[in-house]
Amino acid sequence: MTEQESRVVNGQSTRTDRVVSWIGWHIGELVAVGVPLLLAATVTVWLATLSLLAGTAWAIHETRQARAQRAIRAEAEQRRLQAADQGSVKEQADPAGTSGAGGKGASA
Repeated sequence: MTEQESRVVNGQSTRTDRVVSWIGWHIGELVAVGVPLLLAATVTVWLATLSLLAGTAWAIHETRQARAQRAIRAEAEQRRLQAADQGSVKEQADPAGTSGAGGKGASA
């Protein structure tokens, strides 16, 4: 395992690691926006519209993705809280942990 992999596994990734990872995951979008923008600056201004379309599509996709992730995290947090509430309700109903034993010892 490389040093970078071990940092990621241990949750100790640096800011540079996160930036490089982000660029790696988004290289397609960056190229889709950057190439037409570069061509617009060097060849014809009309290619800027292609860059604008690609950028808009990327922004829409990222917004939808962020909303979906937020909903997934909220649902998971809600399930976690419900499980914790159910656990505390069981503890309140049976504080001594004697359920099923009828309040008598195991040897009775």
